[in-house]
Amino acid sequence: MKYVLYVTAMMWTGLAVAAPAQAEDWPLSTVLQRVEQANRDVQTAQRAVDAARADQQSAGVTPPAQFSLLSQAIDPNKLGSGSAWHRPIDTIARIDKMMERGGKADWRVRSAEAGLQAALQDQADALRTRKLAAAQAYWDLKLAQEQMAASEHNWQLAQTSRDTAQLRLSQGDLSRLEATRLSVEAERAANELAQSRQQLNQARSALAQWLAMGNTPALRASDNWPDTTTPEATQDNDAWLAARPDVQAATRRVEQAQSALSLAQSQRSTDVTWSVQFEHNPGVAARLWGVGVAFPLGVDGRQDGPVARALIAMNEAQAQLDKTRADALADRALQADALNTAMERIQRLEARLLPQARDALKGVEYARQQGALPLQDVLDARRALHAAELDTAAAHADAAKALAALTMTSDTN
Repeated sequence: MKYVLYVTAMMWTGLAVAAPAQAEDWPLSTVLQRVEQANRDVQTAQRAVDAARADQQSAGVTPPAQFSLLSQAIDPNKLGSGSAWHRPIDTIARIDKMMERGGKADWRVRSAEAGLQAALQDQADALRTRKLAAAQAYWDLKLAQEQMAASEHNWQLAQTSRDTAQLRLSQGDLSRLEATRLSVEAERAANELAQSRQQLNQARSALAQWLAMGNTPALRASDNWPDTTTPEATQDNDAWLAARPDVQAATRRVEQAQSALSLAQSQRSTDVTWSVQFEHNPGVAARLWGVGVAFPLGVDGRQDGPVARALIAMNEAQAQLDKTRADALADRALQADALNTAMERIQRLEARLLPQARDALKGVEYARQQGALPLQDVLDARRALHAAELDTAAAHADAAKALAALTMTSDTN
């Protein structure tokens, strides 16, 4: 019987603690570098920057001059003889050049430059948000690791207690009821361990996705929990907002919309096309010159629709800027509150609850050895300590994620 119990325990041990052969240590700094180099969303934002830069290159290009060559008044029966230059053919060479008025090229350039700056800030914000998401996934992985370690310790303790109880039961030194309770506790600990392992694998997979890793590697968060002190508010709201790339991107888009409005208004200024031509007609004169000018009529009223649309777009860009600023300030306040709450939890847990739970378990176990308390009190004390350890790890994770959200204002953090 003892041999069967021993073999069963060893099989459970092998199943419960099975893990990848070697976990790769990743500090947070390496994770953030990897995000900058390989994250797909950041690469997409870079392509948007390249497209905006191409738009900037073409924005200042004005309409090119147009050359035309025309031969007319050709009578096949009277082509004459000699070289083509002296035959009775009327040939006209002409150059037309449209001159833009109203500063159209300048407004196109300003709009494209603002668009490029907005794209650059979008790229910076994409990098910031992906770094933040990766940092929070990193601390989720750290939490899963600590939960796994606590669950494994709890499982090993439950297994040892169950095996000891089975031995004492076989010797008649323990009641079957208490042995059954310890066996149930061991099964519960095994289930918790399996769930912790699943959560650990999910946390690894989540972090690997932010790092653009195809196959989920055995990542391990190697950093300790950060020092969760509340950052000092050294900047007022305006200065803090000025450092956020999402606010800067929205600001640049307002400028782009303003330039687009000015460009639409400039379309009311009539463009003028200047022409110069040279005509060769041996039947009339050897060389004739001419100049001309052309411009459309009634242009002003045709631009009311585009101007109104550009004005709406500018107002929408301003509304988006106001919303982005408000959302940023609200998120800042929420994360600061989350950090303060998590710090208070850590203080209560580490200063009072954890020491009290450890002392209570020692006292209960001693009283149990003396026969003064039932087994259920020991199990309750173990569960209380285990829950306090898990709560402490969760509080550290919440504080670390809130601190990352507060400090990662720009992509350089």
